[in-house]
Amino acid sequence: MVDVPTDNSTERQEAWRNLVIFMLIMIGLSAVYNLLMINMGQMSRMLVAGVMWAPGIAALLTCLIIKRKISDLPWGWGEWKWNWMAWWLPIVYGTLIYAPIWLFQLGDSSFPNPKTLADWSSNVIGTGETNIVATLFFVLLLASFGVIASLSRALGEEIGWRGFMIWEMRKVMSFGQLAVLSGLIWGMWHWPAILFTDYNNGEGNFYLQLALFTVSISAMGPIYAYLTFKSKSLWPAAILHASHNLFIQGIFTPLTQKGAETHLYVDEFGVMMPIVVVMAALYFWRRAKREGM
Repeated sequence: MVDVPTDNSTERQEAWRNLVIFMLIMIGLSAVYNLLMINMGQMSRMLVAGVMWAPGIAALLTCLIIKRKISDLPWGWGEWKWNWMAWWLPIVYGTLIYAPIWLFQLGDSSFPNPKTLADWSSNVIGTGETNIVATLFFVLLLASFGVIASLSRALGEEIGWRGFMIWEMRKVMSFGQLAVLSGLIWGMWHWPAILFTDYNNGEGNFYLQLALFTVSISAMGPIYAYLTFKSKSLWPAAILHASHNLFIQGIFTPLTQKGAETHLYVDEFGVMMPIVVVMAALYFWRRAKREGM
């Protein structure tokens, strides 16, 4: 059970102050990396890592400014079941997103992508014909060590979003309010990269892509908030974030052989993800309400 918003006016004022400090620092740090990428007109791996760590660094700096111990952030691992759930959730909703695309060949797509299978196989046994055992072994490596590598970047965001921000929001908002607002902030935080760099699918209606992406990411707010408050830890959110990036961007999308209109359906800029993620968000929202969050 998570405490309801406080009635203490002093605590509420402090929470709002802390949120303002965090947001100002986070926006400032993010702007540095975003401006550099905007100047290049494209994403850069190291600059992306920098911008992903901006919320986390902002949270740590805010703690120093308000004289709160950094150790007071929810660093504890919590119960294993929440971390396992965070790992496998993207597999479940990824399957729900991509299975119809593959089964009905939406956008003239097909499954699997032979080039992806060959590339994965070659990473294990070198060049040559695709070897199914080698391919499956590489998928296993992606699902384990790949998630760990992804976690090194996702953790930066989640220290900020779910390690600090939503806990301050909880002092002044209901679960539903903070779930929506935190998700929307998270979604809009991506806008500079989407608007001014190559962080999009490069095809189709650009504004539709922006809208679909924003709905998808914003709708994840209730899921991340639920796991965070249930576990009293930032780790499930960090693992979910890392697992999502790995499975969606590194496995499901590459496995899709693209056709002329496939971009309308796949990845974070397609129409399928918002549909599935919104349904998942409603489930976790109702579950949170039922459990008295």
